[in-house]
Amino acid sequence: MKKHARLLISIALLAAPLCHAASKLDLGIWMRAIDHKSVNVQKALAAGRHDEAAADAQALQKLYADMTAFFEKDYPAADAVGFSREGERQASAITTALAAGDVTSAKGAARAIALACNDCHDPYKPLP
Repeated sequence: MKKHARLLISIALLAAPLCHAASKLDLGIWMRAIDHKSVNVQKALAAGRHDEAAADAQALQKLYADMTAFFEKDYPAADAVGFSREGERQASAITTALAAGDVTSAKGAARAIALACNDCHDPYKPLP
């Protein structure tokens, strides 16, 4: 019986992080990761490392999707949802452009992400 109880407790503890709402800490982590990935994408594109740029752009899409969900559910802010969706769209545009061999458009989308960071960062980091 004790063995089963420990197993259930272990499963509950492992599942708990999957069930919780995102936090302000998560948002800060995502913002730093977006900054890092955005710089990496631009450097990879400049160096002709297109596979690396595409992988980082896919990571950016996921980060922006997480931020969209945060600003829809955990900290409702319509303008921040819009900023996040636009970032996700631009990240997707990078991978689409690279798949088509259009490095110029990929660079433009990467630059648009970098220029848009403050649109959301200024009003939402740190959150009140």
